[in-house]
Amino acid sequence: MTAAQALALDVAGFDLGIDRLVIGVFTGLTYGLLAVGLVLVYRSSKFVNFAYGSIGAFGASVLGLLVVDWGAPYVLAFPVAIAVAAALAGGIEVGVIRRLAGRPSLIGMIATLGLSQFILIMALLVNSDGVSGFTFPEPPLLPSFTLGSTPVGPSYLAMLLLAPAVLVGLALFLRRSKHGLAIRAAADAAETAELEGIRAPRMASFAWAISGGIAALSAILVTPTTAGQSIDTLGPDLLLKGLAGAVIARMSSIPIAFAASIGIGVLEQVLLSNPDTRGLVPVVLGLVIVVALLRQPSLGRAEADRGGWRRVGAPPIPAAYTRVRSIRLSAVAVVAFSVVLAVALAYVVSNETASVLTSVAGFALVGLSVGLITGVAGQLSLGQFAYAGIAAAVSVHMMEWTGGWVVGVLAGVLAGAVVSALVGIPALRLRGLALAVSTLAFALATTAWVLRLDLFLGDGVAPGKPSWFGYPMELARDYYLFAILMLALGVFVSANLWRSGFGRSLQALRDNEDAARAFTVPRTLRKLQLYAVAGALAGLGGVVIGHGQTQLTVNSFPAAASIDVVALTVVGGLGLVIGPLIGALIIVGIPGAVALGIPGQAALALGWLLVVVLLPDGLGGVGMRLRDRWYDWLAARAGIDPAVARAHPDVTQRSPLHHGADIGGIFAVDEVDRASGPGAAPLLQVHGVGRRFGGVVAVDHVDLVVDPGEIVGVIGPNGAGKTTLFEIVAGFTRPDAGQVVFAGRDVTGASPEQRAVAGLVRSFQDAALFPTLTVRETVMLAGERTRPSRLWVCALGTPVPDRQRAARADELIERMGLAPFADRTISELSTGTRRVVELTCLLALEPRVLLLDEPSAGIAQSECEALGELLLDVRRDLGTAMVVIEHDLPLLSRLSDRMVAMNLGRVIAAGTPDEVRTHPDVVTSYLGSDLAAIERSGPSLTPVAPLPAGSP
Repeated sequence: MTAAQALALDVAGFDLGIDRLVIGVFTGLTYGLLAVGLVLVYRSSKFVNFAYGSIGAFGASVLGLLVVDWGAPYVLAFPVAIAVAAALAGGIEVGVIRRLAGRPSLIGMIATLGLSQFILIMALLVNSDGVSGFTFPEPPLLPSFTLGSTPVGPSYLAMLLLAPAVLVGLALFLRRSKHGLAIRAAADAAETAELEGIRAPRMASFAWAISGGIAALSAILVTPTTAGQSIDTLGPDLLLKGLAGAVIARMSSIPIAFAASIGIGVLEQVLLSNPDTRGLVPVVLGLVIVVALLRQPSLGRAEADRGGWRRVGAPPIPAAYTRVRSIRLSAVAVVAFSVVLAVALAYVVSNETASVLTSVAGFALVGLSVGLITGVAGQLSLGQFAYAGIAAAVSVHMMEWTGGWVVGVLAGVLAGAVVSALVGIPALRLRGLALAVSTLAFALATTAWVLRLDLFLGDGVAPGKPSWFGYPMELARDYYLFAILMLALGVFVSANLWRSGFGRSLQALRDNEDAARAFTVPRTLRKLQLYAVAGALAGLGGVVIGHGQTQLTVNSFPAAASIDVVALTVVGGLGLVIGPLIGALIIVGIPGAVALGIPGQAALALGWLLVVVLLPDGLGGVGMRLRDRWYDWLAARAGIDPAVARAHPDVTQRSPLHHGADIGGIFAVDEVDRASGPGAAPLLQVHGVGRRFGGVVAVDHVDLVVDPGEIVGVIGPNGAGKTTLFEIVAGFTRPDAGQVVFAGRDVTGASPEQRAVAGLVRSFQDAALFPTLTVRETVMLAGERTRPSRLWVCALGTPVPDRQRAARADELIERMGLAPFADRTISELSTGTRRVVELTCLLALEPRVLLLDEPSAGIAQSECEALGELLLDVRRDLGTAMVVIEHDLPLLSRLSDRMVAMNLGRVIAAGTPDEVRTHPDVVTSYLGSDLAAIERSGPSLTPVAPLPAGSP
C-alpha cells in the first residue's frame, strides 16, 4: 500500500482522507481570521459589513499589482497591501458609516453593499488581471510538498504560520494594550466609555481598520488556492465563509469564531471532494448560519430601529389642494404622459435599444419586490434575482411543454413565490441578519449549482416568445410592449399592496413588531405572504428578462445582480413604488445604452453609494419635492396660501386628555363582560406562573384573577416582576410553569396575536406605537382585529374595506379629541398625545381585558386625573376589565377595585387599595422607599373606598 492510499478514505463519495482534512484545517485558519474581523466590526457597529470580503479582494489586488506588474518584492508588497486595505476600511467607517448614524442598521448594510460593488470595480482598475488564482503570487521562501495525492503549496503553509500568530497578537492587543482595551470598552458600552474619556467613534474606526487588514491578509492567503475564482464572487464568497464562524461565535467571541471557522474549512473541503456537492458549499454554509441564528434568537433579531425608518409612499398633499382642478389634472397628466411615452418608444427605437428597455422593465419588476420587502417591511433580501432566474427557467420549460405563454408566465411567477417563501421560512422569527445571509447564500448557490442543473438551465436553453392573438413577439420592439404590460401589472399590484391594510401591517411590524402583534397583526402569516408576493414579483421580472433573450444561460442571472436590484431600488427611492423604475433606468439603462467601461462602472457605483448616504429618499424623493413645489405654485395661483394649507397643529399644544372624550355608543358591548359579582365566572385566571432568566427568578408562582368589568391594580418596586408577568399573560414570554386561562380557555401556548384576537390586549410602557404611521393609519391598523385585510383583496385594490376602516377610525379619532392630529405621524406627537392614541387603538380592538403598563408614564402630573377619568369611562361604557401596572399610587387607588403588590417576583399582598397600601410588607418593600410615588398626583394618599366591579 502506498502512502497516498494510506492517507485516502472514501465515505459515500466524500474524501475524508488525512490530506483533505489537513487542507481543510489550513483554509479554516484563514476563514478564522475573516470571522475575527467580522466580529470586530459587528461589535463596534452592530451590523454586518457586506463590503468586508471586497475590502480583502482589494488588498489582494494591490498585492498582485505590486508584485506581478511592478516587480516589487513580496515581503515589501505584503504589508503595503494590508495597510491599504486597513486604511480603506477605516475610511469607510469615517466617511460612510458615521454619516448614517441614526438611520436603521439595514441602511448601513445596504451602504456596504454599494461599497462592495464599488471596491470590486476599483480592484479591477488597480489590477486589470484581477485576483485569479492561476497568476496570483504565493508567499516566497516557503516550500511546496505533496500530502498523499494533494499538493500543498506555500500559501497553505503561510496560513498555518500566520493565522495563529495573528490571532495571538490580536488577543494580546485587545487584552493588554491601551488602545485594545479602549476598543473593547467602546464596543461593549459606548456611552459609558465616552464618560471615561474614550472616543467611541475613533475606536470604531480602529476596529474597522484592523478588520480591513485581516480581510486583506485572508484574501491574499486564500486567492492562490482558488484557481478560477472570479473577482465578482470572491468578495461575497469570503464574506459567507467568515460569517459562518462569526455567527456560531454569537458575533462576540474571537476564540470560538476562530475554532468554528476551522470546522467550516474542513466541511468545505469535504463537500468539494464530491463532484455532486461542489456547488452546495454556499447552501450548506447558509444553513449553518441560519441554524446558528435560530439557536441565538437575541442575535438573529434585529435591534429596534424605531424612529429611524422613512415614511412609506409619496408625501400626502394638503386636503385643500385636492379641490384645485389644475393639481388634480397634473397628476393624471404625468401618468398619462408616462404611459404614452413608454408605448410610443416601441415604434421609434431600434431593436437593440428595445432590448435594453426590456431589461430595464425586468429589473424594475425585480426591484418592486425589493421595494416591498425592504422599503415597506424593513428586511433585506439578497436573493431576489436568484428567484427571478428560477422563475425564468420554469417559465421557459413550461411554455415549451404546454405551448401556452400564459401558462408559462403563471408557472414562473408561482415558482418565484414558492421558492422565496421556502427560503424565507428560517427567517420568520428573525429579522435583518438571518434573511440577508440566507438569501445571500441562496443567490450564490443558485449561480453555482441550481441553475446549472438540467432541470433549469443546464448549458443553456432557447426561450420561446409570447404571442398575442397568434402574432409572435419575435422582434425586440414587439416584445418590449409585452414587458411594459407586465411592468404595469407589477406596479398596479405593488401600489395596491403598499397603501392597503397589508402594507400597513408590514410597516407596523417593521416599526415595532411587539406592538404590531399586540394589535393582532399575524406576524408569521404576514411574513410568509410578504416573501411569497415579493418572490412572485421577482419571478415576473425573471420571466420578462428570460423570454426576451435568444439564449438563456446561468450568466443571465448572476449573483451580483441581486445586489444591483437593491441598488436601483435605493437609488430610485425605497419609500416609493416608482423608485425601482427610476433606479433601473439609471443603473441598467445607462450601461445598456452606453459602453461605460470600468471607469464608468466605478463612477456609477460611486454615484449610487452617494445617493444612499446623502439622499435618504433617493432620486424619487427629489422628484417628490419638485412635485410639491409645483403644486404649491398651482395652489397659490388658485388663491390658496401654501403655508396655511400645509400648516399642522402644534404638537406641543395641550394633550387631548384635557379635551375629554365621548366614547359611549361606539361599540356594541357584550353584556356578559359587564356581569360581575359572586356568580360571575372570572374572565382572566393566572395560576402559578413562573419564569426564570438564567439564575434570576423574574416571576415566582404568581396567581391572579380578574372578574368581568373589574380593574385590578399591580404595584411593586422596579424589578418586582410586574412587566414580566404582563409579558407572560399577553403571550410575549413563555412561562416555565403555570397556566393562563382567558374566558374559560387555556391560552398558555397561544401567541400574542391569538390572545389579542380573543380580546386579551396589552399596552406598552413607552407608547411608541409605529413612528412612521399617521394617527389615522394607526387606528385603522387596530381595526384589523374586527375587519382583517385579505391579501388578494389588497392586491386587487378593492377600496371598500379600507374606506370602512377609515370611517371607523375617523369616528374614534373625533370622539377621543384627536382630530387635529389625524394626519400627523406618531413620531411627531408628545407622550401624552401618544397615550391617547394608544388608548384609542385599544378601544378599536374592542378588548375584553386591557393590560395597561404604566399608562401615566411620561405624561404631566396635571393630566393624570384626566387619564384616570378616561379609563373609568372606558370601563363604564364598554365594560372592559383592566389590569393596570402603575407607580402613581393615588391614581391607581382611584381606579382600582382591588390591588396586588409584588416584590422579587412574588405576590406579597392582595386586597382593596387601602388594605394593600397599609400592608407591612408593601410599606417595607415599596412605599417606604418611594415617597415620590406616594405623592405624585396628590398631596397625600388618603383612603379611597374600593370601586364596585363594573361601576365607574
